[in-house]
Amino acid sequence: MATESHLEGHARQPLLAWAPLLTGTFSSYGGIAFNYGFALYFLNYRHGFVKRGLVGELFSGVAFLPRTHLLAIEYLFLAAAFGLTYAVFRGMLFGSPSECRLAAALLSAPALLPHLGFLFAQPDVTLYILLLGCLALFLRATPGVATAASCVLCCVSLLAHEAFSLMFYPLVVAILWHLCAKRRLPWLAAAAHVLVVAGVFAAVVHWGTLKVSPDAMLQEASARTDVGIQRQVYDVMASTLQQQEVLVRQMYSPSGLKVLLGVTLLFSAPYFALLARLLHGAMRGAEVGRVRAAGTGLLFVSPLLLCALGHDVSRWLGAMGIDATLMVLYLYLAEPPESATRRYLRDWADSPGFLTWLVYLVAVGPFGATGIRSAELLVQAWLGG
Repeated sequence: MATESHLEGHARQPLLAWAPLLTGTFSSYGGIAFNYGFALYFLNYRHGFVKRGLVGELFSGVAFLPRTHLLAIEYLFLAAAFGLTYAVFRGMLFGSPSECRLAAALLSAPALLPHLGFLFAQPDVTLYILLLGCLALFLRATPGVATAASCVLCCVSLLAHEAFSLMFYPLVVAILWHLCAKRRLPWLAAAAHVLVVAGVFAAVVHWGTLKVSPDAMLQEASARTDVGIQRQVYDVMASTLQQQEVLVRQMYSPSGLKVLLGVTLLFSAPYFALLARLLHGAMRGAEVGRVRAAGTGLLFVSPLLLCALGHDVSRWLGAMGIDATLMVLYLYLAEPPESATRRYLRDWADSPGFLTWLVYLVAVGPFGATGIRSAELLVQAWLGG
């Protein structure tokens, strides 16, 4: 009987291994009428260096990008993100039943592949791809090589979008800290990494202002496509932080913000509690001290500082979840096979409550990029305003 149960478990395992891909792909389908990310394909360095212009520069040689081509490009980026996720975590997804359950549940959770699928937009998918590249380096290369190469990838990420500094760089810093504490990397190398990335961030923010008017940029973009382009993308590129805050207040009402944040936190509170529990247990198994554990936790909540901008709260929640999740999986893969970290995480995956958690994580669905605006419109419709 035990042998039959074991064989049945292995038979179900391949289906579970594909759950992240299925949930992510399912979340990517839907009405795409006015995609904010489309505007970034027409933001390039033609008029001088501008922040967030990297992806648009890659397509600057294409004279015309119709809707069908833009959608195809978006799906190619999304496919690359999903494919790289499977490449990095293939050993877990198609490993032992315990490893498969652990990876499948975390990668199918609201902040991971479903979130990226629902975003279906620049720049977040690109930033996630580059972050996975950094993670792959730390898992497969020597610490010195991984540190140097990941520094390059992080700088490229800042050229794609400067928010990488708070969205995803905290994960890289946490890994560097972990390697230094384990005496696998000199503290000077980690400090150099942080200083270089901070310097590039400062340069991008300082010199990356749009050099022409938003109207001129919008006119150029409209001549290269048949889709509606959102002007506020270019308004942001040409404005100061204070001007951006005024623009955001015009786009989003306080009631919409409160509704989205309240509802999102209500439904996702158990998810973040689970991530905190798994991260704490994984770090404790890796003999991480209290100070470093608390510091790592603070790093992973730092994306919420972007909530001060007053919009896209669900994106920052998603970034927080991605950082914490990838750190859990990194610790699992970085620790020895019979380490306390691996045992703790496998025990959770083998626990009687795992199926309940899996159903909940899939049912909650993805965090949305434009959820705040959607929430505001829903509230207005519900109240008849």
